[in-house]
Amino acid sequence: MDLRDRERELWFDDEYVNKWLAGQPDRTAERTRQFAMIRSVIPRRSDEPFRYLDLGAGDGWMDEMLLSHFTQARAVLLDGSPGMVRHARERLAPFGDRVTVVEADLDSSGWTEAIGGPIDAAVSTIALHNLGEGMRIRRVYAEIFGLLTEGGCFFNLDYVLPAHPALRPLGLWADRDRDANWLRARYGGGGSPASIEEQLVWLRAAGYTAVDCLWKEFQMALFGGFKGRVVIPELEGANRGR
Repeated sequence: MDLRDRERELWFDDEYVNKWLAGQPDRTAERTRQFAMIRSVIPRRSDEPFRYLDLGAGDGWMDEMLLSHFTQARAVLLDGSPGMVRHARERLAPFGDRVTVVEADLDSSGWTEAIGGPIDAAVSTIALHNLGEGMRIRRVYAEIFGLLTEGGCFFNLDYVLPAHPALRPLGLWADRDRDANWLRARYGGGGSPASIEEQLVWLRAAGYTAVDCLWKEFQMALFGGFKGRVVIPELEGANRGR
């Protein structure tokens, strides 16, 4: 099934949001792996203080994992859905003032004013494709870049289109072989407006350095880049941070 054939997503409807959240436990293994992938690529020590932004954060499920691991981190969660914002505040209440949850619309550049200052890292999981238009996603990448501190990073795990339209049904074919254990083979791009190649071009155009696709499984990819010099804590001094 192509994700574009699913029920229309109504993020401003509380009944829909509650129904969607009720179905998420069935995706625990998949989502936990995705959140761990994001956590693993944030180049910060677990006890290091830093400030990060989660765009399209939903109910804060990933941030619960991130804040538990990065014990000195402070998080800004942004989502346009009032229902999701309410659920995120409830879920993350135990983290106290380490968490700020912002309701803002990524369709407008005004969302940056709600962040309240620079950030050291930005992350997003299966959210930005909902903007629909490639031009708007490109601008969001640039707006994130403007918020990052020098050496800051942005990583996005999201749907992407196949590099060639003829490859769209390949995932369905591959998924017949159960031994391959594909997690994302059967989905066709989730309404994403761009391939991974195009996404990387957009990031470079916004000013990011060391841009790359870190992981890809059919039409799901983890990609991102840095603002300026790349610094990996465990590798400092080894001439491998450039």
